[in-house]
Amino acid sequence: MKLVVSSPPHWHEKLTVSKIHYNFILALLPAVIYAIFTYGMPAVRVMTLAVATAVIADILIRLAFRKPVTATDGSAFLIGLLFALILPPSVPYWFVIIGSFLCITIGKEIFGGLGSNPLNPVLVGWAILHISWPGYLNFNLAVANYNLDFPLHYPLTMLKNGGSELISGFNFLDLLLGKQVGGMGAAAVLLILIGGIYLLLRKIISWEIPFFFAVGVVVMSAVFWLSNSAVYANPLFHLLTGNVMIGMFFLATDYASSPFNKWGMIVFGLGIGVLTVILRTLSVYPDGVIFAILIMNLFTPLLDRIKNNPKPLAINHIERR
Repeated sequence: MKLVVSSPPHWHEKLTVSKIHYNFILALLPAVIYAIFTYGMPAVRVMTLAVATAVIADILIRLAFRKPVTATDGSAFLIGLLFALILPPSVPYWFVIIGSFLCITIGKEIFGGLGSNPLNPVLVGWAILHISWPGYLNFNLAVANYNLDFPLHYPLTMLKNGGSELISGFNFLDLLLGKQVGGMGAAAVLLILIGGIYLLLRKIISWEIPFFFAVGVVVMSAVFWLSNSAVYANPLFHLLTGNVMIGMFFLATDYASSPFNKWGMIVFGLGIGVLTVILRTLSVYPDGVIFAILIMNLFTPLLDRIKNNPKPLAINHIERR
């Protein structure tokens, strides 16, 4: 067996692949509870379909290619759950099944399975669906029939259509507490943040990508906001809406599709944050998080080449004997 070993230093970790995935799932449980409490059985239906499809697809594909079945490591379960949490609760069952199947087949297994995917599998499935059937990902229409205690308008769509004047009614505390339209789990900003802090404290993820992701969002949105505050939203609004928080801790930090070295992670996080605001502001898409992460995934092999090489020792004097 040939092994590909990255540059040193190396250290031993007690964590296993399964423990890493189960810790991610545990960190998402508050957002899962929020989705069920807010949207009821439609949320349960979407999450159940997404997770079941992902696990079954993973088993069938590995059996078809005569590879060891790895469904118990939690990777397929996590992919299905993350995919469900960035969807609206009213999407049809076939939409969820196709999307979750694409996450596993096109996003993960076609490249060789766990650890070989150059792009985040969750975002691959989502992007294909968004391009193919964008109407089902219209959050304003998705929650039209729900009786909720917050405005039934996607904040980023309002910003795109009417500038900062239309979003003046949104309260930052309400946005933080999840009182906003969006992905049925991704909208729970505070709960996602708590889950992210848990992952940081357990050292499941490194701090560089989330921190510099946030820095990129704040700096780029501040540039637009200071140039014309009547049209562009302030940095705090960008941090508390859309998929920024779940992208920061759960999507951008995918092990296989993100850099492994410090400076690579810094550039990666900054790039995602900056691209997110640029896409939100200048493209036709209200939220640019997912496409920003996919774009930066393409640069991961290049960013992995950034190494902190020590400076050579200077020899000032050679004594001859």
